[in-house]
Amino acid sequence: MTLQHACESFLSHCRSAVSLSEHTLRAYTFDLADFQNHAKRETKLASLDKDNLRNFIRHLREERKLKEITIKRRIACLKLLFRWTKQEGAIAINPFDNLNERIRLPKRLPRALGSEEINQLAGAVKLENSDSSFQEFATGIAIKLLLTTGIRVGELVKIDIDDLVLSDSSLKIHGKGNRQRLVYLFEPKLNQAIAQYLPLRHTKSTATKKLFVTETGTPFTTQKTRKLLGNLASKAGIQRRITPHMLRHTTATQLLEAGVDIRYVQRLLGHQSISTTEIYTHVTDQGLRGALRRAFGG
Repeated sequence: MTLQHACESFLSHCRSAVSLSEHTLRAYTFDLADFQNHAKRETKLASLDKDNLRNFIRHLREERKLKEITIKRRIACLKLLFRWTKQEGAIAINPFDNLNERIRLPKRLPRALGSEEINQLAGAVKLENSDSSFQEFATGIAIKLLLTTGIRVGELVKIDIDDLVLSDSSLKIHGKGNRQRLVYLFEPKLNQAIAQYLPLRHTKSTATKKLFVTETGTPFTTQKTRKLLGNLASKAGIQRRITPHMLRHTTATQLLEAGVDIRYVQRLLGHQSISTTEIYTHVTDQGLRGALRRAFGG
């Protein structure tokens, strides 16, 4: 099996057997194409060893001067490729098993909105249908949902109407790896807005069951939601670029600062490992340091 054939088969597997977003598939396709250009597409997959991988990493780092986070993504994709081809019996040895190469990323704390930015964004959100268009109403609810539950933007656009149970204030979320979890809606204004939105949503002539659609009935996409959030943040007077993932960081930080147990936050965010959630404790520590410094005039 050639490297090109292996990459094509792996991507086909990812499309049909694994629930991956279009964004992830595009990234995998780009990363694998990059490695094929370096190692040659016609190369026999079984002939690739740890030296080839090490040379590729050196090429990315020293010749192309790519950032470590980009290199890490390239290598993570290759790891998946070789793990899958070994499982399929295409190769007998995974070259990563003998590779001793570490990619160190600089520690970077998640970016969260400040209290003033939260108030600005909340003020721009439309949660009343009487003085807003359907698009503004749907956008306001979607953004508020991101901010109060910490769900991913990819999870938001997957929500079906049937996933929502207002009587129980619960919402089923379809997370990564087909894992499902419940989040709860305990903000009265948001629940009331959703109750008003649903009859309007049902008037849209569309075959989709997605909860969030545009005026014409087209389902929200991740790209569309990012654009709507950016427009809303700009309208609210927020100077910097705001992303859905920043809202997720903001929710996690607020919950931990409010004293919510980290394991509950882990479940709410859908993290497999608590170590992923623990990064937010550093954010709250920084907030504590800043508050103490201000209090004591430091």
